[in-house]
Amino acid sequence: MMGDKARIWLLAAVVLALSSTAGAQALRIPSRSRSAGPVVTFNNQIVRIFQKNCQVCHHPGDIAPFSLMSYSEALPYARSIKQQTLSHQMPPWKPVAGYGEFQHERRLSQNDINLITHWVDAGAPEGDPSDLPPPLQFPDQWSLGAPDVILEAPSDFTVPGDGNDIYRCFSLPLGLLQNRYITGIEVRPGSRSVVHHVVLYSDPLAQSGRLASSGDGQPGYTCFGGPGIRNTDLMGGWAPGNQPQTFPEGVGLPVTAGSRVVLQIHYHPEGTSQTDRTRVGLFFARGAIQKDLLLAAVINDSFVIPAGAPRHVVTASEVVPRGANFRAIAILPHMHLLGREIGMEAVYPDGTRRPMIYIDDWDFHWQGTYYYKDPVPLPSGTRLEVRAVYDNSAENPGNPNSPPRDVRFGEQTTDEMCVVLLMLIPE
Repeated sequence: MMGDKARIWLLAAVVLALSSTAGAQALRIPSRSRSAGPVVTFNNQIVRIFQKNCQVCHHPGDIAPFSLMSYSEALPYARSIKQQTLSHQMPPWKPVAGYGEFQHERRLSQNDINLITHWVDAGAPEGDPSDLPPPLQFPDQWSLGAPDVILEAPSDFTVPGDGNDIYRCFSLPLGLLQNRYITGIEVRPGSRSVVHHVVLYSDPLAQSGRLASSGDGQPGYTCFGGPGIRNTDLMGGWAPGNQPQTFPEGVGLPVTAGSRVVLQIHYHPEGTSQTDRTRVGLFFARGAIQKDLLLAAVINDSFVIPAGAPRHVVTASEVVPRGANFRAIAILPHMHLLGREIGMEAVYPDGTRRPMIYIDDWDFHWQGTYYYKDPVPLPSGTRLEVRAVYDNSAENPGNPNSPPRDVRFGEQTTDEMCVVLLMLIPE
């Protein structure tokens, strides 16, 4: 029989990833050059930086508050762009350099930052139109081809133009008559301007059907931090800039006949009322599957963060079970509103320590799933150590409790979590 600590390594899953943008103050920049040196123009150097790092969110219809597709769109925000890039607030990328090497890092090089600064200080010149590269295209179609199954809510969900962020879950029948393996997942937000991120959960016991409505006349039910039911596994997700998920050849995510999928969407009101019907495309295995995609969870669910504590440390650890050997292909840290820092190290059986991730400026609204450039080996006996820091003081502007109170692990907004998830492939 498998113990609880071993079963934690057999949770089927995939990912989420979180990113977005920040606003900027519109400010007209004169076109007259004010500095000497090589000419840096929008049409030559700057637009290429934006294409590589920014336009995936900063294009019409997506979640960014303004577009950076053209010179006329970027010019009013030039000074703010300089400030945001100098402070490393943009593009949003939370992992600290040197604590794991990840794919698709949204981290500007110092040379890129210098070019943006030089461009703004020189008056943000447009440059020669012949220097412009071909514009990026953002087609509203399934990138992986026609899905085998398309999941969506039965009707549109209306997001008001103002008010607090909304977390809404939709219970969707998978319609499977036999067990299958998923090898690809693609999420298509209906209204990208208000869909902040999406998380998918499997519901093998179809429990979410009883929560399918909140009784407010809209599809779905209110949720935060999870799908509101037990016996679920994380399947995948989406955030602005994410690409469709495809798993390595011979690797699949198992789903059972009769199960449902819970689609959790974080909506962020953007000034005008919007309707959304986000769709999820699932792609099933065509060939043989040799390995199940697995998820490991390193969790502390028994802590208390004292009221008023400005830097309370919570730790968690798990050991890779005897005889099990894995490679980690992605990592997802998770805390709530009091979180300030979170990191994890792998301690190998010989005592060698390997940093897996470290985030020194946690923000609940900027979560992500981070894919390693090279899978990280986690042999039998490896100890995974998590260290998280929380600010439960009155000086924390994100503290949901006024005055502060003791906070424990839980699913509610005013509760906290200390969780790091790993997406694994068994050796």
